[in-house]
Amino acid sequence: MINLMTLKEKVKNIYAEHEFVLQPVFKFIFSFIALVLFKLNIGYAPVVNMWPVMLLMAVIMAFLPKRIDVVIAILVMVFDVYYISLELAGVVSILLIVLLVLFLRFTPKQGIYLVLVPLAFYLKIPYVIPIVAGLVSTPVAIVSVTFGTIIYYLIDVVNKNSDAIQTISKNASGSKETISAVSSIVNIATSNPSMYLTIVVFAITIALVYGLKRRSVDHSWEIAVVVGSIFQLIAFLVGGILFNAKFSILWVIIGSVISFVIAYLLQLLVFSVDYSRTENTQFEDDEYYYYVKAVPKINVTAPEMNVKRINAQRRKKSAPLRGER
Repeated sequence: MINLMTLKEKVKNIYAEHEFVLQPVFKFIFSFIALVLFKLNIGYAPVVNMWPVMLLMAVIMAFLPKRIDVVIAILVMVFDVYYISLELAGVVSILLIVLLVLFLRFTPKQGIYLVLVPLAFYLKIPYVIPIVAGLVSTPVAIVSVTFGTIIYYLIDVVNKNSDAIQTISKNASGSKETISAVSSIVNIATSNPSMYLTIVVFAITIALVYGLKRRSVDHSWEIAVVVGSIFQLIAFLVGGILFNAKFSILWVIIGSVISFVIAYLLQLLVFSVDYSRTENTQFEDDEYYYYVKAVPKINVTAPEMNVKRINAQRRKKSAPLRGER
């Protein structure tokens, strides 16, 4: 525990000293990884999936605000969908415009979840997102996480039904056929019980973790992580059977375990307190009595290496100059 806290302080000090350089470097790495995952899982548009173009976009995104980065990532998704079906691209664009308007209006600081959720699904650890959102955000994060889940399942529909969607689009020659094609595509996208189950479970998990971590009991953050992880595991296993949702039981278990480890390590780094030195105090004013529980943070100073010479060599006496007596 002490070694972890010491490492945390070292990293914080290094980042504080070199923030001007490290921040765009980290944003570049994250943006490039996101674009690579989109390429591997969608990758229908050759223009935006060429390596030089991806590198250029990652460099540009490294110096832009997070909101613009989210918009660029979503535009890349839409452009990939356009190569499958113009009608589907129109449907996705309208939906994403609505999502972005709501996102920019209600959850501008939590829009990163719009990109993090699909990436977590591609990495097989989506269960970590609602736990982390409940720990470091407010329940408003439910909006962004829900939108991110919808985006992922839209992409998943494109991947699994690309041939059928292309056939429907090719047969749409007139306005009536186009409306029928759009209706068929929407039916394909919305007839997925896994998406609805995931949205409900993620929303409940965020609210549950947020509510538990705000309790005044000792180790509330650890309890929130454990309870949230167990709830998700049980909910997906039971819900998958009841609602005939297509989940791999093995990957649900493995992903839940990995997500629990990541979330637990995160709470140790973000919420490091010493419950052995908890203090309870009470005071009052003209209208209220106040009962306060104070839990001190764990502050570890990174050790400094000081080299001390014990056997210092004596300086040689300089030889007397000629003429001196």
